[in-house]
Amino acid sequence: MGSVALTARFPLGVYHGHAADGSPDSWPSPARLFSALVSAAWTSSGGDCLAPAVEPALAWLEENPPAGLSLPPSMPMTEPSASRIAYRDTGTLEKDSPKKAGKEISEGVALNGEIAWVWESIPPDVREVLSALCAEVPHLGEADSPVVLEVVEGVEPTWHLNPRATAFTAGGLRLLIAVPGRAQALARAHEAAYPPKPPTVSADKHKKTESVVTFPSPLDCLSTAHYESVEQGLSTEDALPWGDVIVFLADDGSGQEFEPSRRVNWCVGFHKAIISRIGDGAPSTVTGRYPEGARVPANRLAIHYLPASVFAQSIIGDIGGAPGAFLILLPRGMSPGETDVVLGALAGMRQVRSRWGVARLLPADEILPAESFWAPPAPGTARLWSPTPAAVPEVVRQRGEWSFESAILLSLGFVWRDALMPVGRGPQGYRDLVSQVRRKGASVMWYQHVTHRPAAYSHKMPQGMVAQPYRALIDAGDLLPECALVAVGQSRHLGGGLLAPADLPAELVREATWRNHAEH
Repeated sequence: MGSVALTARFPLGVYHGHAADGSPDSWPSPARLFSALVSAAWTSSGGDCLAPAVEPALAWLEENPPAGLSLPPSMPMTEPSASRIAYRDTGTLEKDSPKKAGKEISEGVALNGEIAWVWESIPPDVREVLSALCAEVPHLGEADSPVVLEVVEGVEPTWHLNPRATAFTAGGLRLLIAVPGRAQALARAHEAAYPPKPPTVSADKHKKTESVVTFPSPLDCLSTAHYESVEQGLSTEDALPWGDVIVFLADDGSGQEFEPSRRVNWCVGFHKAIISRIGDGAPSTVTGRYPEGARVPANRLAIHYLPASVFAQSIIGDIGGAPGAFLILLPRGMSPGETDVVLGALAGMRQVRSRWGVARLLPADEILPAESFWAPPAPGTARLWSPTPAAVPEVVRQRGEWSFESAILLSLGFVWRDALMPVGRGPQGYRDLVSQVRRKGASVMWYQHVTHRPAAYSHKMPQGMVAQPYRALIDAGDLLPECALVAVGQSRHLGGGLLAPADLPAELVREATWRNHAEH
C-alpha cells in the first residue's frame, strides 16, 4: 500500500487562520489540524468521554507527525490599501452600556488546490477513526474558513519531514506539531474554560462593567517540525540581497576609526563620491532613483563601515593595522555593465570627504563573496546578529497588535521581500510580512533604543517620522546563512544596520528560540 494523506479542500478557495500574535497564517500547521480533530472527537462523542477507538488514534497522531506535506500555490488576499477595522458588540458591558471593540479584518490566503498531510502508512483502525472525524470538522482556522477533510491515497508530497533538523538548520519550513500529551492538554484547557460546575449566584451577579475573558490555546505538548522542499528552488545563497563585497581600508584622516554616530554620514559621502565619479547616467541600482512605473527592487548598492574589531570576525580577519574599512556591497542581480561602471568609479579612489573631514582610502586586493564574508561560529556556539552601529525602523508604530519587535522583524522582511510571498501595502501588508519572517524562524532576543543623537543613524527620514535607532540581538532564522553579509533598516544602503555576528552558547540560544516560537 502506498502513502496515505489527509487532504483539506476549502470550498471558498481561502484559508483563514491566525497565529498567536494575531498575524495571518499562510498554512494550517499539523498542530492546528490535530486540534480540529480533537474538537471533532469530543463533539461527536457527546462531550462526556471519547469513543473507545478515538483515544488510541489521537495518541498515534501525537507520536507520528506527517512525513510530508503537499502545499498548493497560494497568495495573501490582502487589500493593497490601509487596513480595515470592524467594530462589533463584545457581549460585555462598560458602565451598563454595551461594549464595542475593533478588530482588524484579514482576507486570508487564497489557495490554488488542496492541502495534504502525508504519512507513509496509517494503521487501518486509525485510518477508520480519522475518516469518521474528518466528516465532523466544519472549518479549519476561523469559522469563515469552511473545509472538507478526507482520507485519500496517492498524494505526492512537495515537502518532506527532516527528523534530523535542529533549531539552527537553514532553509525549509517550520511548523508546529502535536506530541504525546497534546490531546489531554487541550482537554484540560477546555475544562478550565468551561467548568462543569455552574457559577454561584453571587459570582453570576450583574456587574456594571464586565470584561471579555479569553482562553488562548495552551502551548503544552507542542514541538516544531522542519520540512524541506522536494524541489530545489532558489538556494539560500541565491536569495541573498547582495553578492560581491569590495573592501577599502580607511581611517578618518588622523589614523583613527570613525565614531559610530558619524558612520552614516561618512557612507553618504562615499556614495556621493561614487556618483560624482560616474557622472551622468549613473545606474538606478547606485542612485536609488528609478524611472516612474519601473519595478523597484528591495535592495541596491550599499556602503558600510566596519571598525577593525568587528572586521576581525570576517574571513580576512586582520586588516594590516588599519582602524577600519569601508564595504561596498553590490546587489545580487546587478548587470555586468552596471558592475563595470561601479568598479570603474572605484578605481583610483584614495579619499572620501564628509562634514567630518577627509578620510584616507586603501583598496584591498580582493572582492569577497557576501555569502561567506564572516568566519563560521566557533563550535558549541550559535550565531545571532547585532546591527552595527545601529538600525532604524522604516515605519511608524502601527495600530492594533504591534510591538517594536514587530518593527525589527519587518525590517528583515523588507530586505528579503523579493524572495518572500507578495503582500499588500499598509498595516495589514506589514503584518503579513512579519508573519512570513517569523515562519522563517526569525525572532528578536533583545533590543535597546539608542537615545544619544538618534538622528545621526538615519538618512533622509520620511516626513513625519522620527528616527528610533536600536541595537539588538537578532535570530535571523532561515533567512540568513551563518556566514553571509546583509544590512537591515532604514539606512541599510548608507551606513546603518549592518548585521555583525554576536555568537552565544548554543544551549542558551536554543532555549530562547523555543520560547519565542512558542509565544508566537
